[in-house]
Amino acid sequence: MMNIYNNVKRMLPLCALTLLVSCGLVEIEHSENGKLDGSWHLVQVDTLSTGGTLDLRQEQFYWLVQGTVFELFTPWEGAGQGLRYVSHFQYEGNSLTIEKLYTFDRAAGDPEVENVDELRPYGINKVEGEAFTVEELSGGNMTLRGDQLRLQFKKH
Repeated sequence: MMNIYNNVKRMLPLCALTLLVSCGLVEIEHSENGKLDGSWHLVQVDTLSTGGTLDLRQEQFYWLVQGTVFELFTPWEGAGQGLRYVSHFQYEGNSLTIEKLYTFDRAAGDPEVENVDELRPYGINKVEGEAFTVEELSGGNMTLRGDQLRLQFKKH
């Protein structure tokens, strides 16, 4: 009899949470991004107009996508402190658009990026509204095509 009581006692919090979620009283956050979510290492940039290719496998330029937040980061920059840029994005079907980018610097109020040259190492050529077509998105690879560049990523 004691085992039944202990089992019921252990299951009660799970049952309560299930009831609250099913009634809509508690919302569990989830992402609609599917395979896009995650940390992506930029490994190759192709220039569409010239056919040129830049191998970046040895570099550390990353895109991080989670929920509604988009982040560019370079972990090795500076004295152990990486550069970080943040934004929101729109992702529908095979279309990905990066909104206005900000330098991640809480002390300075996360200033807007004004010089696109800061973003070029990450494959971004506009400070706002950079649009890409998703050519490939699998568990480990992503290829994006913009107006000027094709970007190839490996999941990190």
